[in-house]
Amino acid sequence: MMYKDVPQPELIKGIKYWKNKNNKFHVIMLHYTADPDKDPIRNGLVWYEREREGVPLIDWNKEYEIDFSSRAGKLIFGSEFCDFDPKIHFINSFEFQQPIEYLLSLDFGQNNPTATLVGVWTSANRLYIIDEYYKPALPSVSSREMFEQFKYLMSDNPEFLAKPISQKRMAADIAFQIKVIDPSTSAKNRTKVKEGEEIPYSVLEDFYDHGWDFELGNNNVEAGITRIREYFQLDSNGQAHLYIFKDKCPYLCIELMNYRYKKLTELQEKTHNQPEEPVKKNDHTIDSLRYMIMTRPYHPRELERPKTRIERDIENLARPRLLSFDDDSL
Repeated sequence: MMYKDVPQPELIKGIKYWKNKNNKFHVIMLHYTADPDKDPIRNGLVWYEREREGVPLIDWNKEYEIDFSSRAGKLIFGSEFCDFDPKIHFINSFEFQQPIEYLLSLDFGQNNPTATLVGVWTSANRLYIIDEYYKPALPSVSSREMFEQFKYLMSDNPEFLAKPISQKRMAADIAFQIKVIDPSTSAKNRTKVKEGEEIPYSVLEDFYDHGWDFELGNNNVEAGITRIREYFQLDSNGQAHLYIFKDKCPYLCIELMNYRYKKLTELQEKTHNQPEEPVKKNDHTIDSLRYMIMTRPYHPRELERPKTRIERDIENLARPRLLSFDDDSL
């Protein structure tokens, strides 16, 4: 079976079908995600995490993914592009003690999930993704549920959720220094009845009316991917500038590990006439991450490693000095 003969698009989630051109056999390719109880995007997150525990990514891809997902193209955060490694960049959650800035980003979906990420920007120029909201819903529902989920960052008042929307919006503005959203949400592609008349209305305005005042994010896909790679790179101190709380952000972790480029045809690979584009599937948290990270510096400044005592002594000894001579010695 030639590689170019595989595969066809999925018939349903996790199942692909094609006819082998060499022997006319009908072939069905079945992936574990065809089972809703094993698909981490549906009901199988517990199964997925249990199976993945302790398994190196290369072994997991060989046993579970290579005959299915790899056909879609190469990994966007593969080792040839950056230092991304789940064992390094996916960490357990902890409480922050240093001065911080909270960020919020949202990729809207009504049939697809709305993916909202909470980030922390530290004084060490590092970005931590500490929480996520992931659910298909109308803006009114998503807004209410995000206030419920992220209340711990906005108020310790037990009556907070019962406050008027204007007060909750103010609390969100104070808590999150940056709030960005998919710029396509500014399109007035829906209507709202106001004083008996239908007026053009946008998703962005819908979120505002329910308590969330977003700015439009930067949707330059290539630049966003490049910046995420930059932040995954390890500096001379062996530290990255982007980390994800794996116990709080399971969907972001899954999407980062499976984010791929579309597979090019033989002619496209030979002529390079077709630019590489990500597969637009299961990428909602990635899109949200792109909007957030595009608000950060292009390349994070590495903090200078403190010098050892020996290094300081050598530096002092090597520093030029002015010599003074007494008249008698001349």
